[in-house]
Amino acid sequence: MQMNKKNKTAYMLLIWQICAALYLGGCSGAGSSGMYLQAQDGRNAEDAQGMPQPASGPDKKKEESGLEAESAQKEQSGTDSKTASCFVYVCGAVKHPGVFELPQGSRIYEAIALAGGLQKNASVKGINQAQPVSDGDMIEILTQKEYEEQESRAQAGQHPKEGPSGFGVQDISGGDGRIDINTASAEQLMTLKGIGAAKAANIIAYRESSGKFQAPEDIMNVDGIGEGVYAGIQDKIKVIQ
Repeated sequence: MQMNKKNKTAYMLLIWQICAALYLGGCSGAGSSGMYLQAQDGRNAEDAQGMPQPASGPDKKKEESGLEAESAQKEQSGTDSKTASCFVYVCGAVKHPGVFELPQGSRIYEAIALAGGLQKNASVKGINQAQPVSDGDMIEILTQKEYEEQESRAQAGQHPKEGPSGFGVQDISGGDGRIDINTASAEQLMTLKGIGAAKAANIIAYRESSGKFQAPEDIMNVDGIGEGVYAGIQDKIKVIQ
C-alpha cells in the first residue's frame, strides 16, 4: 500500500507537470501568433499609406475639371494648327490650268507654281506675282503675243481686249477722273484702292458672263468685292451704258 501511494503520488506529479507544460506552451504560441498578426497589420497600413490614393470629394472634382480643361486645350490647339485655305483658278499660259487650294495669305507666284509654272510663251509683264491671292480669284496669264497685241491696241487708242488679264492704258475716265467699270482694262481697275490683279480679273470675267454693270454698286456682285472695298472706290468709279 505504501509503495502504491508513492507511485500514485509520482504519477500525479508527472501528470501535473505535463499539463503545466502544455498550458504554458499554448499561451506562448497564442502570444506569438498575436504579435505576428499585429506586425502584418502594421506593415499593410504602412504600405497603404505609401500608395497613391484615388481622389474623392472636392479633390476629385478638381482633378476631373483639370483633365477636361487639358483635353479642351489639346482639341483647340489641334483646330488652330489647321491652316485656313482658299481656292483660286489659274488659267492662260500655264502648263496645267485648273482650280487649286492654297493657304490663306499665299501669293500669285505660288498659285502659278501649283499650275505647273509658266509656259515658254507666257508674258511676265502686267501681273504682279508677289500679290496675295483671295478665295475665288481667277488668275489668267497672257502669252507674249496677247500682251503685245494689247499694248498695240492701247497705243492706237482702241479699246483693249477685255479678259481676266487684259491690260490697257487708254483714258476712259471721261475727263472726270472716274473709271468706267464697264470698259476699264485690268490695269486701269488695279489703280483703284483694294483692287489687285485677281479682283480686276474677276470684274472683267463677271461683265463678260453677266453683261454690263447697271450701276456702280453692282460691282459688289463680283466675287471678292464687298461693302468694304466698294466704300473705298465708290467715288472713283462710274457706269457708262
